[in-house]
Amino acid sequence: MRDVAVTGAGLLTPIGHDVATNWDGFRSGRLGIVRAPASTGWHGWWAGVPDAFLDGRLDATTAKRTDRFARYALICADEALRAAGIAQPDAERTAIVLGTSMGGVPALVDARAQLDTQGSAHVPPRLMAYVIPNMAAAALALRYGLHGPQLTIAAACASSIDAIGHGARLIERGDADVALCGGTETLLTPVVAWSLQHAGALSSAPDAARASLPFDVARSGFVMGDGCGVVVLEAGERARARGAPVLGYVRGYGSIADGYHPTSPEPSGRWEARAMELALRDAQVEADAIDAIFAHGTATVVGDAVEIAAIDAIAGGRAVPIPVTSLKGHVGHAMAASGVTSVIVALRGMAEATLVPTLGSTHLDPAARFDLVTGAPRALAMRTVQVNAFGFGGQNASLVLADRP
Repeated sequence: MRDVAVTGAGLLTPIGHDVATNWDGFRSGRLGIVRAPASTGWHGWWAGVPDAFLDGRLDATTAKRTDRFARYALICADEALRAAGIAQPDAERTAIVLGTSMGGVPALVDARAQLDTQGSAHVPPRLMAYVIPNMAAAALALRYGLHGPQLTIAAACASSIDAIGHGARLIERGDADVALCGGTETLLTPVVAWSLQHAGALSSAPDAARASLPFDVARSGFVMGDGCGVVVLEAGERARARGAPVLGYVRGYGSIADGYHPTSPEPSGRWEARAMELALRDAQVEADAIDAIFAHGTATVVGDAVEIAAIDAIAGGRAVPIPVTSLKGHVGHAMAASGVTSVIVALRGMAEATLVPTLGSTHLDPAARFDLVTGAPRALAMRTVQVNAFGFGGQNASLVLADRP
């Protein structure tokens, strides 16, 4: 990609209600992982966005007619557009590309409970308009009166990286002047939790501070999270001409499938490595030019082992090991929102010359030949950063971000 600029960002996670509070939280080691509420009947770890982060941020009518995952997107898009200095996006020249794994699952589960306990008359008449995955993108189009491309990417945990990649392609081809891209997720419900627990995917740690341990020898599984991130993309020439604040550039994008198994990655990591290679090729940079990697790093035993193999295949031969971090020690795994969260934190880190640590992890898996940043933030000049996201179904995506076009 030649000149696709990021000019605004909005972020909502368990540790922050906007980009500034999240940056402070990731840098200072704020932990967003807690026990699930006793009322859920499931007592494992999870990381949810507090209700207080939503209070008063949308008018009552908008809040009433949108599900929580769409409300997250509205809040983040508002922040991103304000940061980009765009008061009203152009109706036909603004694209929306959002990712989500499953849309409004909690609302669907609640509706089923109402059917079982109170009868069919209590099933919400607007249920479909709450829960289907494209309703977050639709809510943005409705809010801003937009008529450009309105796309929803459902690529599991890779969804928001694929959304940003596709949005960047729209900008690069001239199909849109502005693209609102990212991902939103609200999967925190006992039905999903029990399913993942039975599959052996979730953390068994007894302590919240050690519940999510990306790449650690003691990792035991991931922690369910939720949240949202939205970035504003536009042609760099346009952004510079209007004096917009440029946070960085999307330089490369790669996406490829394992074609191997519904939930388990191909053991060698070859296809995850290939996604990274494709992003580097698109960026026209060598692997040695990457200053740091924001890994997918979910803290599952198998998933992290495969990503270790992929990162080592790309960057393991360096004389000085490449610095790597994962944000999931702070906020768990927000599925479709996890990739864009890494993108936003990476861009802020590039501006601040600071690489945030992998919270909780202390003993790197000896198979890894990279340098996992732990404990405290690291002062690090970064001009080029790679961000990975790998998901169920063999969905592999990677972005290369840079401080220049």
